[in-house]
Amino acid sequence: MEMTTYQAVFAVLLIFFVGDLVGALTKAKISSMFVIMMGFLVLFMTGIYPANVMEISGFAGVASLGQYFLLFNMGTSVDLVTLKNEWRTVLCAMVGMAAAILGCVVAIPLIGKEFALAAAPVVNGGIVATTTMVQACEDQGLSTAAALATFIYAVQKFVGTLPASNCGLSVANALVADLRSKHAADPNYSWAAEQAASSGAAKKTYFWEKHKKYYTTFICLAVAAAFLWLAQILGELCQGWVNMSIWCMVFGMVARNTGLVPSNLLRDFAKANGFFSFLSLCTIIPSLAKVDLSMLPTIGFATVVIFVAVLVFTFIVFYVTPAWKIVGSKNLSVGIAMCQMIGYPGTELIANEITNAVAQTPEEREAVSAKIQTAYVISGFTSVTILSVFIASFLAKLL
Repeated sequence: MEMTTYQAVFAVLLIFFVGDLVGALTKAKISSMFVIMMGFLVLFMTGIYPANVMEISGFAGVASLGQYFLLFNMGTSVDLVTLKNEWRTVLCAMVGMAAAILGCVVAIPLIGKEFALAAAPVVNGGIVATTTMVQACEDQGLSTAAALATFIYAVQKFVGTLPASNCGLSVANALVADLRSKHAADPNYSWAAEQAASSGAAKKTYFWEKHKKYYTTFICLAVAAAFLWLAQILGELCQGWVNMSIWCMVFGMVARNTGLVPSNLLRDFAKANGFFSFLSLCTIIPSLAKVDLSMLPTIGFATVVIFVAVLVFTFIVFYVTPAWKIVGSKNLSVGIAMCQMIGYPGTELIANEITNAVAQTPEEREAVSAKIQTAYVISGFTSVTILSVFIASFLAKLL
């Protein structure tokens, strides 16, 4: 008997419920995305869930909206001043992304061009890059490549977390040891005083702050929709080479940095970001329904090759070449590079775990957090939130 609409709605949301529950219970050590993707894969392959569960539920009809609203909100989260001040971290993250892409390119003789192109932006980014590549693969009839992109998205946090954690611990231990040696040499030493810098710049009051009471849920959604409409028009005028996804991101960045809208407009003011993230996931989950047992060895082999190549080239770039000098530490450079596979809030969770493991005093906590958390969060932000979207839009054209 075929599922009814509301049976399908419950069936879909039940897997998301289990994924979030596992993530919360394990404190994100087991990724909720991994549980969700693997759950749908198993349920599709065993026939428990029908392949068209998204269509039956009605989510498929509106799922495409999620990506564009999500992109606009990502744009509003970009603070150009912060990125400018942390330019070394940004540059290091970009080099790490280039190393990952190079690893995927080198893997082409083993896995093929389509697999490599589908995988590279996903390794570089998150849900938006994954959605872009899955849709591009399916448009070209590359169902196995689409499934590979989805699978890599599901497991890449596991691959990136261990190196990011170990490298961050090494940097934090060295930093704390240095602080303790300075205190031993000078009991009056203060890390905060050493870091303090005067900034006489007056804080500017932006348009949205003057009219904050008007930024209600529906006004925020309407503002975002207006920018999405403009993005669609410009995407069509540019004939897809600068597509709607990029314009959504650009408009979000412009709107936030000119003060027209606040940071994270749809998350903090419209309270709708979670739903749009859900819709974006609903666009890539159907690709898992096209996976059968005969594909698993191919997808598994390609996944192993891709991650081995990415890790090897990342370590070569930052341990053998002078690229580590950008931030002054080989271990910190690798940790920053790994953040492209983790993304927020995973980057912040790892940084907090490192701080809790190493720091023993409030001053040490502050110092470690300033060093590790700032670098990791900015890195994940640069790669996952911003650059991976552009890379995915470009490589999708080459499939």
